[in-house]
Parts: sequence; C-alpha cells; structure tokens
Amino acid sequence: MARLLVVIFGLMGVGKSTVAQVLAAAKGWPVIASDVVRKDLAGLAPTTRAHFEFGQGIYNEGFSRKTYAEMLRRAGELLEGGASRVILDASFKSAAERARVRELAREKEARTAFVFCSCPQEVVRERLQKRADNGSAISDGRLELLDLQTKDFEPLTGADKPLLRLDTGQNMEKVLQDLNEFLDGLSVR
Repeated sequence: MARLLVVIFGLMGVGKSTVAQVLAAAKGWPVIASDVVRKDLAGLAPTTRAHFEFGQGIYNEGFSRKTYAEMLRRAGELLEGGASRVILDASFKSAAERARVRELAREKEARTAFVFCSCPQEVVRERLQKRADNGSAISDGRLELLDLQTKDFEPLTGADKPLLRLDTGQNMEKVLQDLNEFLDGLSVR
C-alpha cells in the first residue's frame, strides 16, 4: 500500500479539524494539527487562548514557518516509523507550504491528497462565534480575523492535486462519504 499524506486545509472555521478528527477516528490514522503543534512549540497547553492580532505573536510568519516545519518533521517520522497514512490539519494558506508537503511526500516515497475545506460564510461565522464561547477550543481563529486570512490565502494551483473541494457545510456523514470516495479513488490508480 502506497504511503499517503492527506492535507486537510482551508480558512479558519470551515471545519478542518473536525474533518481531520472524524477521518482519523474512522480510519485509525494519526493527525498532526497545526493548532496543537503551534501551542506545543510555544510551551502552551492546547486550550490556552493565544489572542494576537493577525500575523502577530505565535502567528507571525517566522513562528508559522517553524510550526509547519515541525508538522512535516513529525509526519516524516511517522512515515519512517511505519505509518502508511498521515493527516495534516492546517490552513496551508501559502502555496510554498503546500509545495513543502509535496516535497516531503517525494522524499518519503508517499503520495499527497489535498482536501480543501469550505462552506457558506454564514456557517463559518456561526462556527467562529461558537468557538469564541467555547473555553476548551484549541484553535485561536476568530471572526475578526477571517477577512484578513481570506485576503492572505494564496490561490490553489494546478500543483495542489489530487484535490477534493470538500463542502463542510453538509452533515458530517455526507462529508465523510465524499472524503472516502475521493480517497478510495486514489488507491485505484
């Protein structure tokens, strides 16, 4: 069985982490989440709120590069340790970060599968509001940062494939069905 890096990415509030966790639970695959890795590198508990202005503090460009590098290091270790599938959960808003995943996959003789999560804006806004009221939330994504992240998100390219554009506004059963059909289709090739 070919090794696979499943990249679950998109804007804040679209349900990336939920999709990653549901897929991990269904398949038994490990998840490496940027929210957890970032706070680990900062010496913070996962549920500690780290409210910074957009692109500041542990969300500045340098710390973000460090976070993504650590995610890829951990993914590489898992693949070398025998894992055949690893899920990466992060915004991957930069084309360069997505390219680094493809590079790691080549180095580890693995494939990539990109899953771009999106849903209607009103759903995103509702989710971000619920997150603000949830003291145990890990993500620091907030409604007031959404427009800034949207403007900062680099467009998908032809290199970001195979690609599934996943509508996470559907019920989770349908989301998982769409995701499984996409992933099953990859193993046919």
